[in-house]
Amino acid sequence: MTSVAVIGASGYIGSELLRLLVNHPKIDEIIPVSRSLAGKKVSSHLTYLRGFLDAEFREMDLENLDADFLYVAAPPGEWINSMQSVLERGIKVVSMGGKFRIKNPEIDSKTYPGFDNPELLDKAVYGLPELYREEIKKASFIANPGCYTTSIILALAPLSRHKKSLDLGRIVVSSVSGSSGAGAKPSRFLHHPEMSSNLRPYRVLEHRHTPEMEHILSREFDSDLSISFTPSIGNHCRGILSYVNLFSNGEIDLGKLFGDFYSEEFFVRILSSAGENVPNLKDVINTNFCDIGVNFDRGRGRILLLSATDNLIKGGSGTAVQNMNLMLGLDERLGLKQVAVSP
Repeated sequence: MTSVAVIGASGYIGSELLRLLVNHPKIDEIIPVSRSLAGKKVSSHLTYLRGFLDAEFREMDLENLDADFLYVAAPPGEWINSMQSVLERGIKVVSMGGKFRIKNPEIDSKTYPGFDNPELLDKAVYGLPELYREEIKKASFIANPGCYTTSIILALAPLSRHKKSLDLGRIVVSSVSGSSGAGAKPSRFLHHPEMSSNLRPYRVLEHRHTPEMEHILSREFDSDLSISFTPSIGNHCRGILSYVNLFSNGEIDLGKLFGDFYSEEFFVRILSSAGENVPNLKDVINTNFCDIGVNFDRGRGRILLLSATDNLIKGGSGTAVQNMNLMLGLDERLGLKQVAVSP
């Protein structure tokens, strides 16, 4: 019997975890934790889970938690102080927040101030299975990647095999995310009359995912690189489409490069054929897939990569379940083989 607890189970990422876990063939017990809804039935708040999960939300009590696995879908807080005790009891953990993704202590503290914990930072493994599968299998504490960073790192990583011809100081990325990426807390910014028929750039020079991208990709390329990143919120609910631009001074067969790099990856689909090299956001919504369109303007030396993901699944809860599967010695695709809905 495998039991899984989810802290922050009433938020968008936490509730997506519940939705995926109720259909997971190897999970027998789900423990939903929410301070704001403790004592209330899950299916009364998340009505789509009626008949699937009718348990009550619980208070957070990590010192007495009896579970095999723990997801933390909550901001940095007091839970960090209990993590060492949780890990010592053999409970494996995936943290969904930004804290501990960046292994440089100074950058981690500057990007996500407060609740610094050098021991946890040292223990944390970056949870992007397509790049760090073997490390994840052995890990007890995972820092799940950010939603934007997942789409962008997966798009750029194959080019690490052809880095000598690239201008790594001039990588320009823009991404459009569905409004669910901003979380469940209401605000005027996310109010329907404000977002309807609107596209709104935000944090254009200081988004917290930029240091994460640069940190992970610098490690992959074994070289410093610079990313100019501009995020926007669109008027759709789910899905990220990232436009990744960089330049090469040499010829590259992008179709072969990307096809070879991801040839064994079930959840990454490469679109490189003429006329079929542009991803459709609808094709990845409600799925754990990342679709990457590869394009090369030979006359200008411009590489354009178009990366589409569901920000709540491949950009969050789906990758987290993929990580859990690996950590528990399971087929990483378990519970994640959903296809998109059409029309």
